[in-house]
Amino acid sequence: MKKKLIYFLGCQVIIFALMLLVYKNIQLVPYINMSFLVGGTITFVGLMTYVVSGGFFDFFTESTRKVFTPKHMKKEAEQMRLPSQIFSFPYKPIIALGLSSLFCMCIALFIYYSY
Repeated sequence: MKKKLIYFLGCQVIIFALMLLVYKNIQLVPYINMSFLVGGTITFVGLMTYVVSGGFFDFFTESTRKVFTPKHMKKEAEQMRLPSQIFSFPYKPIIALGLSSLFCMCIALFIYYSY
């Protein structure tokens, strides 16, 4: 739990640093924009990791190797790892971090439209 909180606070520090770098001030609308970009990017990376590690591209990779590999390199091509074997790290914490940043953005949007 402590590790997740540190990652979340680090993500918020990145959002504030980017906000100061791009907008040169700290206000609600720049926070909403940056948290959407950062949270959306992290969520996208987590979802892409989920898709690749789930084996979605394995069939495509195997068939492409069979068709486009020269005959004298067939053994080397069969020994190559599949994308699902390369991306074996957990994707759930990445998705959770991105969704938590997007949740903070939703809270900020609610505050913005309440006033």
